[in-house]
Amino acid sequence: MKRTLIIFLLLTPFFFSFDQTFDLKASMERGKSIYEAQCITCHMAEGEGLAGVFPPLAKADYLADKNRLVKVVLQGVRGEMKVNGTDYNGEMTGFSLSDQETADVLNYICNTWGNNAAAIKPADIQPALKATSKNYQPY
Repeated sequence: MKRTLIIFLLLTPFFFSFDQTFDLKASMERGKSIYEAQCITCHMAEGEGLAGVFPPLAKADYLADKNRLVKVVLQGVRGEMKVNGTDYNGEMTGFSLSDQETADVLNYICNTWGNNAAAIKPADIQPALKATSKNYQPY
């Protein structure tokens, strides 16, 4: 009995350290609704953007930095950026979204239109806002 209790106590943190309830598919479905309400006007229905004006999100190399993406969505972005070899110099205001909504819309963007990225969870959002991001200038 005592041995079982000790093993249980030692293994409990291991089992609870994994977010076993995160559902990427459900997150992406919620994110699609947010994308359609907030992003589609500029980045278009298939994430293709508008050449030279609004950067594409489809197969976009710019999506590699998760921390930068969180900042772009919540704090906006301005200035020069290169996406898929094309230079852009514009502005995008940030959106007022919860951590859950931010994770959802980024999961949709980062796993649609030829993009394939690891899931972003709501718990990732606040640390990402505090992290340093190369080539990022807030709006």
